[in-house]
Amino acid sequence: MSSIDKLSPEQLLRRYFKAQRPIIYINHYDFEEIDTLIEGVCSKAFARRGYEIIEFTEAFGQVDFKTKNPKIGNNKLAEFLKRFNTDLFSKNKKEWIVVLKEVHESLNDKEVFSALQSIVQRKSMTKGEEGILYPITIIIVNSKMRIPSEIEKYVTLIEITPPSASEVREIIYSAVGKENVVKEDEKDLIMALGGLSAYEIKQIVRLAMTDDGAINKDDLDLIFSEKRQAIQKTGLLELVDGIDKVDLGDFDNLTEYLEGKKEIFRNLADARENGVDSPSGIMLVGMPGCGKSLSASCVAKMFGCPLLKLDIGRILGKYVGESEENLRKAIRVAEAASPCVLWIDEIEKAFAGVSGGGNELMTRMFGYFLTWLQEKTLPVYVLATANNISNLPPEFTRRGRFDEIFKVGLPEGSGIEKIFRIHVENRSRNKVLKPNIDYKRIQTLCKDKKYSGADIASIVKEAAEIAYLDNKRVISQSDLEKLIGKTVSSNKSQEKNPAYQKMVEDLSKLEAKSVSK
Repeated sequence: MSSIDKLSPEQLLRRYFKAQRPIIYINHYDFEEIDTLIEGVCSKAFARRGYEIIEFTEAFGQVDFKTKNPKIGNNKLAEFLKRFNTDLFSKNKKEWIVVLKEVHESLNDKEVFSALQSIVQRKSMTKGEEGILYPITIIIVNSKMRIPSEIEKYVTLIEITPPSASEVREIIYSAVGKENVVKEDEKDLIMALGGLSAYEIKQIVRLAMTDDGAINKDDLDLIFSEKRQAIQKTGLLELVDGIDKVDLGDFDNLTEYLEGKKEIFRNLADARENGVDSPSGIMLVGMPGCGKSLSASCVAKMFGCPLLKLDIGRILGKYVGESEENLRKAIRVAEAASPCVLWIDEIEKAFAGVSGGGNELMTRMFGYFLTWLQEKTLPVYVLATANNISNLPPEFTRRGRFDEIFKVGLPEGSGIEKIFRIHVENRSRNKVLKPNIDYKRIQTLCKDKKYSGADIASIVKEAAEIAYLDNKRVISQSDLEKLIGKTVSSNKSQEKNPAYQKMVEDLSKLEAKSVSK
């Protein structure tokens, strides 16, 4: 991370003012927070020579920056901008900050981006008294990322990061009063509110106060409920329904590994005070149908937190910078929902071939995702699944990105027995009469069949259908044996497929822990 990436939004804005950046773009919806940011920086950066902030909105045209009262004048953005394209401003010492809010629809208008180009040109060529450049700075504040290609090279982005732990504490105090926060619960509350904006934090704690007049651990369910709403409203992440029972069958090594991570994740505030970092996540690589996707639901259940699914295809947009912003927004949503598990399925399809430089967009998105994965501080446990990672850039799988990489193979030996037992018992758990199955024999019959977990689940599903149609009886040994005798595994059916053969070969070369013992 470069030194500039470590600066706060306040420090960045002041630095960009000093560097005479012509157009600054802030993609954020909390306009009150942004107004406070702009006013605070201007009061320090331009204290000596003075400044004036002028605001424009699509609905009312020019408005008073402090009162938001509309002013008489044209409400067309192009006409408004033309007022600043004059030599008069080069003779004025005072700095003029022009704030344009929610103008993403108008930015593609030819007159609008031409006016912005003219202002940029004047700012780069004209000098006023005391060597001051043309004193006009445009700040675009939009809830959507829309940057026309015609002005893209003139725009500087500022990302508003969620408040730090100390800032969250101050926001809570200012919203409801320090005396109303239960001190012994404060750490857990701050952790739960992490990732939310100042506006969201204020709204949630004020709502919590209406219950019993205090902010304490009893309000954690309310906080997580509000976070789930934020996930659903964006549409960038899918909130995956949880499962009732955690049982990964032949994944003993993985389950044992996750038990330790679970304890840290559930007690993260205390763990951090003892020098323990938040767990980053794991990658599961292996054959299709072997339980990688099921693992995501099981991990979320073990950790006691929501499971979010990130589909790279869903966040791709048609405008310049829109895809990258959607990825940033999706990650912000995940952080706002923390603690959570973020599941990225078949990650190799999204980022394969990036190192070849063929897709500039995906390369930029990959770079951003890698940086976040390496440096994230909020409790977002990333679980990436892949069938083959041979085409992924090597930097993706190096230490520091993921805590561990696990290899998922086809079940063997006792693993086959475990998976059959799980599926049969799950389909028979409400019956008084339990199936009488010789699982050791079933395991023997499946030797060399190359069944995946999905194949086994399919066999048991069909056996349940046969038993139901035969006078609603329980699954029998005979049902399973007959189906095993005629069922060809999905892996055997693919053995002559070159792509499948390469996947098997690459997986055999992968140096990673096995999920089973």
